[in-house]
Amino acid sequence: MIDQDRRRAPVPVVAAAITFMLGMVIQAAQVKTSTAPGATEPRTTIFAVGLILLSLAFAYGLWRQVGRAQILTAGFAAFNIAYGLVELPDIHPLSVLRMLAFAAVVGLLLLPTSSRQWFPPGT
Repeated sequence: MIDQDRRRAPVPVVAAAITFMLGMVIQAAQVKTSTAPGATEPRTTIFAVGLILLSLAFAYGLWRQVGRAQILTAGFAAFNIAYGLVELPDIHPLSVLRMLAFAAVVGLLLLPTSSRQWFPPGT
């Protein structure tokens, strides 16, 4: 028999983790396919892989009830929304999708009662 002492993560938290990873994959793809000078250097590949690993770490923290992961994920998502607003004059459709994904992450982590109760206070 399986020991099920651990509660399941609420649906908004799971949706936020998946949406955050999707937004980070979009951002990594945009970094990798950028036409900026130096975009073909190995540094950009390492940076793109680092973004994906960071999203996996944040998603794992959300899944395991780490309160810092909630704050860091919401903060990182808000930063990405602000960064997307800076590039508004030359906006790309993937940038709009990325900004919407990160806005959904912030909403899913901070608004529903079930997701706020999932994270213990003071951690």
